Amino acid sequence: MQAIFGIIFHFIGGFASGSFYIPYKKVKGWAWESFWIVGGIFSWFIVPPLAAWLTIPGFAKIIEHTNGHILILTYLFGVLWGIGGLTYGLGVRYLGVALGSSIILGLCSVFGALIPSVYYDFFPTAGKDTITILMTSHWGQMVLLGIAVCVLGIITCGYAGVM
Repeated sequence: MQAIFGIIFHFIGGFASGSFYIPYKKVKGWAWESFWIVGGIFSWFIVPPLAAWLTIPGFAKIIEHTNGHILILTYLFGVLWGIGGLTYGLGVRYLGVALGSSIILGLCSVFGALIPSVYYDFFPTAGKDTITILMTSHWGQMVLLGIAVCVLGIITCGYAGVM
């Protein structure tokens, strides 16, 4: 049952992510900054608190009782996520949706797969796989092969964009 929930949630997330671009054709006369800030206001300030309030009982009390240090880290990582979203938007603007998304999301996949394992090589934690384990185990080598295929896809998309 958990696998089915995973598929459903991925579908909902993919639909939500893909539907973000629906208004692009209607706002062609807008500067990209204007469109991006309108989308940002909804996706950063309006929808998340509203969704949390509707789906999490006692949401306001939970936030009230949360340690200030945790809230600061949450806001910091939120700002970093926003910067990432902004640079993603610039990449899509200058490279186009197909090429920009291919390169940007491909690189995110590669770095997202490798950086944690490198981190855990320096700061070992029980149950976490290191880059050393990936390089020396059969299954880890298969993961690295998959990452190499992803990099090859990024290079192919980049080459296609240059053409």
